[in-house]
Amino acid sequence: EAPSGAAVRAMIGPMLTAYAEWITAEAGKLPSEPGRRGVGEKLLANATRAKIRIQAGLDALDDPHIFEAFRIANRASATAIRQRACHDKPELTPEALAPPTWYPFQLAFLLMNIVGMAHPDHAEHQIVDLLFFPTGGGKTEAYLGLAAFAMVLRRLRDPSVQSAGLSVLMRYTLRLLTLDQLGRAATLVCALELERQENVEKLGRWPFEIG
Repeated sequence: EAPSGAAVRAMIGPMLTAYAEWITAEAGKLPSEPGRRGVGEKLLANATRAKIRIQAGLDALDDPHIFEAFRIANRASATAIRQRACHDKPELTPEALAPPTWYPFQLAFLLMNIVGMAHPDHAEHQIVDLLFFPTGGGKTEAYLGLAAFAMVLRRLRDPSVQSAGLSVLMRYTLRLLTLDQLGRAATLVCALELERQENVEKLGRWPFEIG
């Protein structure tokens, strides 16, 4: 519900500030041994690049289409999470649940990929990010949030049927995992379709689909 990119930066800025402070603190703990110090410096350089990418994602929210895609993706993700939380629980309704929140790594992952996703000719479009996190830690929601952003941005830029083609490919190596991930992705796509039905002029007349 944030009214502007500046409002989002005001809410999320403290997270980025804390990350920058953590990087500075870790730089003061580097070991003296040349080999280990070199590894530490490389890791901190990667962290600094991640910080810069997150800031670039926040700055990109000044673009009206990117900002609107960010808002709709967040809203659809929240709808999907609430809906899944009510599965097999007839006593619960999605409306009765508290609004879900992002873990810091999820929000950082979404923000650091905004520029590369929004601008195919940008150097960051060539980066592949690996989400390495324990089972049940929230990886799926993070990448589905980014997928939602990508699909919505495509529709906002071109609401014609030309933007309704294949946007996201998902590949899994285990059949059971495939079924689980397909169910979660389908819930998100349904949430996106509800968003489209509420605003056909912006998101087009062709439905969001999954196959």
